[in-house]
This record gives sequence, C-alpha cells and structure tokens, in this order.
Amino acid sequence: MKGENEKERTLRKRAVHWILAVLLAMSAGAASGCADGASDALYATRTKRVFGNGITFTAAVRGGNEQAALDEMDRLMEDINSDASLTLSGSALRAFNDCGKDMPIHGYESPDFEISRYTYEIIEKSLAYYEDTNGAFNIAVFPLTKLWGVDAESLGRWHALSGAESPPPLPSREAVEECAAYCDLGHLRLFSENGKYYIAKTHPNLQIDLGAVAKGYAADQCIAIAEKHGVESALINISGNICLLGEWFHPEKKRYVRWEVGVVAPENGGMFGDMCALSVGKNKTLVTSGTYIRYYVSRPEDGSLCVPHIVDGRTGLPLGLIATDTGYVAAADHIISATVICEDSAKADAYATAVCLMPREDAVAFLRSRGLHAVLVTADNRMCLVGVTESDESGDEYFVYKTGADAYNAYKKYAVEEYAVA
Repeated sequence: MKGENEKERTLRKRAVHWILAVLLAMSAGAASGCADGASDALYATRTKRVFGNGITFTAAVRGGNEQAALDEMDRLMEDINSDASLTLSGSALRAFNDCGKDMPIHGYESPDFEISRYTYEIIEKSLAYYEDTNGAFNIAVFPLTKLWGVDAESLGRWHALSGAESPPPLPSREAVEECAAYCDLGHLRLFSENGKYYIAKTHPNLQIDLGAVAKGYAADQCIAIAEKHGVESALINISGNICLLGEWFHPEKKRYVRWEVGVVAPENGGMFGDMCALSVGKNKTLVTSGTYIRYYVSRPEDGSLCVPHIVDGRTGLPLGLIATDTGYVAAADHIISATVICEDSAKADAYATAVCLMPREDAVAFLRSRGLHAVLVTADNRMCLVGVTESDESGDEYFVYKTGADAYNAYKKYAVEEYAVA
C-alpha cells in the first residue's frame, strides 16, 4: 500500500499481491492507510492489522450492503483472534499450549479446553490436510519453529530485513530429533459435545499453531459474509492469502472483467517484483508460500544458510536444509515458491505449505491428482505450471501473461514445464 517503505511492503506480502489494476480500483483513502474508502469509490474498502502479529487484512467490496459486510468481517477477525491467538493471555489456544509444562510424559492427559466453532473448524480441516499430505502439513510443528528460531516472535528479532540481533547457533541434530518426536497430531484430541467444542492432548509438550491455515479459513469466511450481504465483487487479502468473489469491475471499461494477480519472483527476499501475472475467473483463491519472505540467515560458522519459517515435522528440518554428519547444508532443488489456485482458501493455504515440503515430482503429482492449479518454482530455476498455461487466450484456464502492457517476463529465466490437471 502507499505510504509503506520497502521493508514494510516486503514483510507484509507473503508472496502473492494485488496487481496494479486492482489497486487503481480502490479508493485513495484506503491506499493511504485510512480504515474505510471514500464514499464515491468503485469499491468500499477496509484495511487493518489483525491476529496480533503484523498480519494485514484488506477487503474491497462492491454491491449489496457493503458496510455491513465489512463490519461483520471485522468482527470475524476479532472472534478468531480472541480464541486462536498464541499471544493473547486469555485465548483458548494459548492456554492449551501452556498446559503440561514440566509434567511427566507417561500417562499424561490434559484437561479439556473449550474452543470456538471457528477454532474447531480450523483444527478439523488441519487434521484432514495432515492426513491427505502424509504429514507434510502439520499444525503441531510449533515447538520446532521455536527451536529453529523461525516462529513469528523470533523472526522479528533477527530477520535479515527487520531484525537487529544475530541469530543463535543452529540446534543440534539430537535436539531436533527429540523435539520432532512430540510434534505429532496423534497426541491431539478434538471433539464436540452438547453443542460445544473441545481440544485436549495426551503429550505435555504438544503445542499447535494455526497460522498456516487460519488466514485461508478467515478469507473463506469473509467471502461467505460478502455473499450473505449481496456483494457482487470482492477481493479479500489477508497478508497474501487472496480470495476473489465474482469478477473485477474495471474502472475505465465500466464492466466486470477477469481478475489479474501478480506473483512475486522468489529471489532476494521478493524484492525483484513480479515474475508473472495470472488471469483467473470468478470465485477463486490464490495463496503462495515459500522460503523467501519469512526467514533468517544463519551465522557464518553455521554456513550462512537460509532458514525459512516452513519446518517439516517429519524430519524436524526447515525447508531447504539437509542434515549431514557435520551439520546442515542447503538443498539444491527444493521448491522455494508454491502458488496454489482453487476455490477453497483454507485448502490452498495448507497445500501451498505442504507441497513446498515435497520433492518437485511428488508435488506436481499431488496437485494434479486433486485437480489443483499451481505455479511452483524450485531452487534450481525450474517453474512447474500445473493446470496453468502460457497462453494469451482468454477463457476459463489461468494463464501467464507474455505480451502487452501488462506483461511480466521475469519468469522466462526459469525452465518452464507444463502439466495438465487430472
């Protein structure tokens, strides 16, 4: 948004951002950081910080009862945060995570913690994604992210762009293996009873973090709110989780057209701008995950490695790191950026993270078998287009712009491979 410096812009964006044309349709008031757009704007807008850790929520809606929709979205964000926050002292999730400290492992059973319907549904979805990805998506890796120093609080201290402190030494393999042993969702109990919702755990060290799916879930709920209030067109952006309702009303053409969304090039912390642009039809969501926004560089004695926020609960290692007899080294061919496109933002959120933790061939097969469209970029400069064509033709498929005033050609540095969805 206007008024942000480059550091703030980079940290705010996760990987997918609004194309310039969408920003032009928003009010000058919202672009300068005001809470609500001007009354004569094509879209009513709202922007605010949510979830207590610098995540930005922006909504642009057109048609129906716009202000009622925006107000209800505000309340939704507050309700989700009050129950699922890791930092609010009164949140159910924080109480759940804090429970069991210094307790013996054998025979441990926590009390039941009552949670909201929203938190219940987020966890329920997360358990399904955990099973579907064979553990690649795992909300129980929070202890590992703290061990590696890539939780939100730690990254704020030693991120290359924002932190002033030097990162600590990388953890030993023994510490990683010990921690990974209890990052297992088999220790989590989720149930409902008499119209109420509960979680409990059977390991005192189990802790969960819903950050990798809560934004997508919230975006889906915002779209449902918009539909309830008769909104014709909406764009919901929760720090890069983009949900679209209907089509975009073009301010010059005075009619609805396809959405156009830029995808950031995953080099140099995303500072190089867009590598391509995707054209998508009605009612889609786009979510990107990767290694290049939320990360730190380890100390020289540890190899000056990129240590990203995505951690694999199965190995205990951050994405792109390989354990050796003498320490850790960088992988050469892992996925560094995954943009998933479908109709369910919670699913796109979870699977964008999960496929990053899969070998390239497995990630492509996983996405194709589930009919999901995606753009994958690997560390060895491959780009896999799954259900995405390089065509300039209009239609229902997504396509990468190649020519014209809106062309984004940075992607041509990659070896492009195209795959049809099943």
